[in-house]
Amino acid sequence: MTSNNDLGFLALQKRLFKERGLDISQYKEKCLKRRISVRLRATEAQSYLEYMAVLKKDPKEYDRLFDTITINVTNFFRDRNTYSVIENKVIPELVSLKKKKGKKIIRIWSAGCASGEEPYSIAILFHEILKENIGDFLISIHATDIDEEVIRKAKKAEYETDTVSKIDMKIINRYFNQNQNYILKEEIKQMVRFKRHDLISDEPLTHLDIILCRNVLIYFSRDLQVRLFNKFYEGLNRGGYLILGKTESIAGEPARLFQPVNREEKIYQKS
Repeated sequence: MTSNNDLGFLALQKRLFKERGLDISQYKEKCLKRRISVRLRATEAQSYLEYMAVLKKDPKEYDRLFDTITINVTNFFRDRNTYSVIENKVIPELVSLKKKKGKKIIRIWSAGCASGEEPYSIAILFHEILKENIGDFLISIHATDIDEEVIRKAKKAEYETDTVSKIDMKIINRYFNQNQNYILKEEIKQMVRFKRHDLISDEPLTHLDIILCRNVLIYFSRDLQVRLFNKFYEGLNRGGYLILGKTESIAGEPARLFQPVNREEKIYQKS
């Protein structure tokens, strides 16, 4: 028998999709309910139905809820070992392949980019590796997230001291301007294009050389993970790289589509 609580949860799902286009039906239910309960407690709602009344009365609560549901924890060069492999293996091999084929276009997708630290970190790495030869390539980094508020923040490229505290001072001096906060220089900002995008319902990007989708898939059901791996496979160029979070991995049928480049850092290559 379906409980009133279950019916309320289903009604909330439908409301979020109808009003804001957010499809949460494929998220892991236990994790999702735990995150939504944070907002129920904050608004003193005793049930999902009461919380829907809160949403109707205060539309700004949608933004607070989305911020709680979506994963917006990120840092520059988060997981140094992962970025070390990207810097010393992935990017150099990609650049070498492009040179060998006489191609100049490099396309990267940061899926679930939050407030922009990840795509900007990749842009900095390309500058560090290519240096004065950066202009030899047309590099575009497409950064997407479902949360419009963090997208707006990411476009500003302005970060507080705590956010950049673990970055090497040489990198800070080279790529940031400083006033009260730290603002990325235009040469880095112009490499990244931000856009709202729902991994579940929107079409994936294509013709990509690297996809970073880190610490996002763990919140999705296994069936949806399989669908997304298939989408990533189709979106990648031959030999393109897929980079996941440290707690994520490719299992089951999709494992045939990718070969591991570095198992520990969860870096894969299109077979």
